[in-house]
Amino acid sequence: MEFAVLIPLRGGSKGIPRKNLKPMALKPLCFWSIEAALELEVPVYISTEDPEIKETIANSYQSVLFVDRPSRLAQDSSSTEDVIDHFFSVVSPSNILLIQATSPLTRGAHLSEAIKLFKENNRRPLVSCVRKHQFLWGEDGRPINYNPEARPRRQDWDGCLIENGAFYIFSREAYLLHRCRCAPPVTLYEMSSIHGIEVDDLTDWNLVESLLHLRLGQIS
Repeated sequence: MEFAVLIPLRGGSKGIPRKNLKPMALKPLCFWSIEAALELEVPVYISTEDPEIKETIANSYQSVLFVDRPSRLAQDSSSTEDVIDHFFSVVSPSNILLIQATSPLTRGAHLSEAIKLFKENNRRPLVSCVRKHQFLWGEDGRPINYNPEARPRRQDWDGCLIENGAFYIFSREAYLLHRCRCAPPVTLYEMSSIHGIEVDDLTDWNLVESLLHLRLGQIS
């Protein structure tokens, strides 16, 4: 198996209860990421400990596969790397495309372009990102990414590339070597600024849902 998609979906969520199954623009939040992944025509795996998530997805997408995640790996303290380690103990693809359901604006075309870029760059780990023109300061009151005495104009400054958490691509070999999904140097796949929104709270939810309704043509 050259590529496989992995979408981690746990039942718990502090910010928005049962977030992955909550309706977002007419369908459960996780369905947006699943449908984008299915456009790739590669195996799509859901890692979950939650029977309702599994049943809901299985009833709508017969081709989706499941990895039964132990509940100990579905806690607030569990890391994505814990999920990846468990996945590799069950399935052995050469490369993984890890998609986060909290970025439902991701489309199949983004994923296809990113896989192509990953291959072109000798399969270096790939991280999705957005470009931001923001001046960053540390807790010590010192600038991180610019000189205040020579403040650049926006049009003269490329800004910074910010990891947006939408998706990652990495090889099994690289992950097992570094135990990290994005061991540097990485390949950066730049998305438009609108894709910098992750659904972490209700403010994010309402904004992203409005954007998805616009995509569906339901808001003029």
